[in-house]
Amino acid sequence: MIPARSRRSFLVTLVFALAGCRGSPDTAAKPRGPAKRVASRTVFADEVLWALGDEVQGRVVGLSPMADDPRYSTVAGRWPPSAPRLGRNPEELLALAPDLVILASFSAPEYRAAIEDKVPVLVLDDFSGFDGYLNNLERIGEATGAVDQAHALRDRFNARRAELEALRPPQGERPSVIAWDYGYVPGAHTSFDDAATTAGFVNLPAREGLDGHQRLDAEQLVAWAPEWIVVGCGEQPCAKAIAKLADEPGLGKLDAVTKGRVIAIEAPYLATASEGMLELAARMQAALLEAR
Repeated sequence: MIPARSRRSFLVTLVFALAGCRGSPDTAAKPRGPAKRVASRTVFADEVLWALGDEVQGRVVGLSPMADDPRYSTVAGRWPPSAPRLGRNPEELLALAPDLVILASFSAPEYRAAIEDKVPVLVLDDFSGFDGYLNNLERIGEATGAVDQAHALRDRFNARRAELEALRPPQGERPSVIAWDYGYVPGAHTSFDDAATTAGFVNLPAREGLDGHQRLDAEQLVAWAPEWIVVGCGEQPCAKAIAKLADEPGLGKLDAVTKGRVIAIEAPYLATASEGMLELAARMQAALLEAR
């Protein structure tokens, strides 16, 4: 589902697949009442099902193969080993007799075709930012009968978002920022755009008219000269990620680099499309406020 190239640790992997996806409506029959045996085939659902609490966790019979991958999952290592991690074979999933399977609109179409006439399927189709998270959270809460828990998570998310927004610099004093992944940047309608705005930055590619995740060459990055740059640490120490940026021809002379305005973010916060987006915003804001 996602290539394992560490160079594209946060934008070309999970976020690229997540941003702006829209799928067709659910085609399988709905379960009668709350699902009692839930299988997740996306790391987003792994995260939300865990956050919904013990009762919902106890009804989960299968997880995505990325549930324990700390590059992409905020719940890596939390789910017990007794919960099967599902591979690519749909028969493996069907053998668990789930009464709800949660997929994403970018899930392999052949996998979906193999199961959707045999088991109720919930297809999540918006991973483009805060609104997408809240919508997907509500849908999972309804499907699992955990509406109150989902509302509590929504309220927690909105409260923390409001706290962060209250600490932002005034509108006219918010600096520009780019999340740079060596040729790829997130523009408008992305989780990074929402996080940057909440933290108190102006996402430069969005301001320049880019939508979703787009290619951007280094020459354009230099021409735009963002006041701040965000990079993912990937699987290396964050200090090395910053040093790598400084060693890139032309980029090391940018003011953001020479003045120490590079924010290195540990995985999986540049990749997550769930509540962890606010952790990204908080880490960005902490660096911004410290520098003021």
